[in-house]
Amino acid sequence: MNLIDSNNASSGDDEEQQSNQQEQTNSLEQRDQVDLESRGILIIDGIISNESIAKIYKRMLVLHLNESFNDPIQLILNSPGGDCDAGWALIDLIGFIRLKVKTIAMGEICSTATAIFIAGDERIMAPNCSAMIHQFSDAGIGNYSDLVAKGKAWKMESDKETAHLIKHSKYTTKAQIEKHILRSYDHWLSPQEMKRHGLCDEVFKPKPKK
Repeated sequence: MNLIDSNNASSGDDEEQQSNQQEQTNSLEQRDQVDLESRGILIIDGIISNESIAKIYKRMLVLHLNESFNDPIQLILNSPGGDCDAGWALIDLIGFIRLKVKTIAMGEICSTATAIFIAGDERIMAPNCSAMIHQFSDAGIGNYSDLVAKGKAWKMESDKETAHLIKHSKYTTKAQIEKHILRSYDHWLSPQEMKRHGLCDEVFKPKPKK
């Protein structure tokens, strides 16, 4: 009986210790996030959705309304993409706020994440980052009227994507965009290729070894 009680006590102590360690870790992560956000450094490092980037919207608006904050916002992206509407909302916000937004791509930026990246006032890619651009795609079911309505929405989305690429690249026509960037498949691009198409302003170099 004593042995069992002792083991239970030991197990309880371990669980309490693990819980305390997790709380400390969460506290440190929260402190770091607050510190970064107060400096205008925001991070998108997962799938883009209204929920996942709600804090980004709010923090950008807080910095926009803070008259004593005049530094560029630095938006770091490492994302496989996600919800188009959430992405367009953030792109519109970047164009609305008074502060310049520097977008920094690391790891990978795909689809909606690439669209957000190229909307920055200054666009910087890490040398080992990859970017992916593809045509808008979706699927739908329903009666004829439903599909007609969806078809209009799909065309609107496709037209927005093309216009966005024209605005933020070196190209000026839909034909050029379709020839060089917007292919019928997932089009992967290196930082150098992004820069060559006018979709990136700088590829940063790692610090020299001593």
